Amino acid sequence: MVALIIAWSTTGPQWPGIYAADAETVRRTGIIRRHWPLPGPPVAPVGADVWLLIAHGGPAMQGIAGHGVVAGVSPGTSDGQGIDVDFDLLVQHGDQIPSSLLENTVQGFLTSAAASGLLDDRQAAGLRSLWAASVVPAQGAVHPPPGVLPLHLTRRLIVDRSEYDDDLRRTALAHRGSACHACGLDMESTYGEHGRDLVALHHTTPLAHLTDRYDVDPTADLVPLCPNCHVVAHSRWPVSYGVEELRTMLRSGGHLRGEIVTDEQLAAEAAAERLLRADGTPGT
Repeated sequence: MVALIIAWSTTGPQWPGIYAADAETVRRTGIIRRHWPLPGPPVAPVGADVWLLIAHGGPAMQGIAGHGVVAGVSPGTSDGQGIDVDFDLLVQHGDQIPSSLLENTVQGFLTSAAASGLLDDRQAAGLRSLWAASVVPAQGAVHPPPGVLPLHLTRRLIVDRSEYDDDLRRTALAHRGSACHACGLDMESTYGEHGRDLVALHHTTPLAHLTDRYDVDPTADLVPLCPNCHVVAHSRWPVSYGVEELRTMLRSGGHLRGEIVTDEQLAAEAAAERLLRADGTPGT
């Protein structure tokens, strides 16, 4: 699959707006589209990988800072030609893959001589490996970050982004805890600290009722569910199943809400029974 490098001088005109703010937008929403002028005819088709290279500035500034996909090819105009890029991951300045590592790992890659152009298959694979090692997935993420897998092995999913917003997540879990509100499974108690990151959040307000002015209230609109119950909740569309409906399903299936008793809890119960017997009180 074709992969394209686009070289960016941070003092140049290519990036409209504020880069740091756009990187944050991608973190929250998953994508941002930007037009990118090219000195010649576009050399990559729609759907090709795009890698954003900061090619100027000091060594600490130079390196790969983002990944995207060619979303469209602009026809030739008086301003030249270009492509529309859907950027799906942008790192903040200082977190890019440094140029020294690129040059030492990706054969034939020279940052100082880099310009917008194609990567061969071996270079693209080497760059993807570096990206996979350097990008930190979002907390609790179960899907690979953009750019880690070849595009022909991936597909883009449409999700309710309020269920995946880190800030909303922290508030909702602090307010409601990490136990599933349908089946009672406590992910943190069952799987340890890592389990807390895997608790799903279910948006209880039907999306069809929302307007552009709607702001999610994480303490009222988001309810923790285990991944199993969350999948079942979203198995109905356009109005997903509510928590009470999930509980009804579980009861009809013979499920009893509760939690696994730990060894520490069993030991505490045994110690309490010994104390009762020593005091002359009949045990259970």
